[in-house]
Amino acid sequence: MTDQETSPAVKSSKKGLVIGIITLLAIVIAAIAGYFAYTNITQQTAINAKELEQFGYQMVASSRSFESTGELGEKQLPSTFDEGKIPPTQKVIRGLLNDKDTLIQNNEALQQEIESLKARIADLEEYKQLNEHFAPNRLADELNEVERRVKAFLIRSSDAERFSTLQIEIMAAASAAEYKAYITRNRLMLSADQKQQVISDYLPAYAFCVGDGVDIAANSPQEERLLATYFRTDDGSILPQALAQDLSSVVAPCQLAIRTRLDNNSTDTSQG
Repeated sequence: MTDQETSPAVKSSKKGLVIGIITLLAIVIAAIAGYFAYTNITQQTAINAKELEQFGYQMVASSRSFESTGELGEKQLPSTFDEGKIPPTQKVIRGLLNDKDTLIQNNEALQQEIESLKARIADLEEYKQLNEHFAPNRLADELNEVERRVKAFLIRSSDAERFSTLQIEIMAAASAAEYKAYITRNRLMLSADQKQQVISDYLPAYAFCVGDGVDIAANSPQEERLLATYFRTDDGSILPQALAQDLSSVVAPCQLAIRTRLDNNSTDTSQG
């Protein structure tokens, strides 16, 4: 049978078969391509997930050039990345870590500066308090109080009955002057208890020593009044030369004794 004799129905059947075969081949090829694409995507996803999982474990240093110290004092070491193989995300993270190290170092420097400033402020506060304490008006008030308290003690003491009222004033004024010498020599601000200890335990003996010396050095009530003024003002120019020499010879041993006792007491207190 020739082609011309082939019926149209047969021709149509053959044509449909060919088209079906071609369509099937296309579907198969597409399925195979899709499978390989899916496989590649799955593998890449797994690789990315593994890199992300292992990123934290790769942060182990072989060099201490980028060490930092954490807030709790632990050493934080840099990573050992090969610079040429670091993924972009890890480069960004490493840059952030370097910025963190810089901030930590700057913070440490600021903390040290703050501590230094705090110490300086404390020194200035102490200096301010000392200056205020030893300001002329405040110091004068404190010395007047010491003189009044020593004088009251002497008036009540039966051992001081042998001295005149003027001599007791000299003894109290000399005691206040020696108290001033003690606190200014050592830059001290005594508490109420410490002041009371100095007045009751140290100044009376000194006052009696000065009283006995003044009885020898001064030859008249006028010279005694000069001595009272001298001890209150520390102005040696008001004393005649002979009186100044006599006073120095009798008061110097008294001063040596009380200053030795007071300085020893200050040393014992500081060590305790």
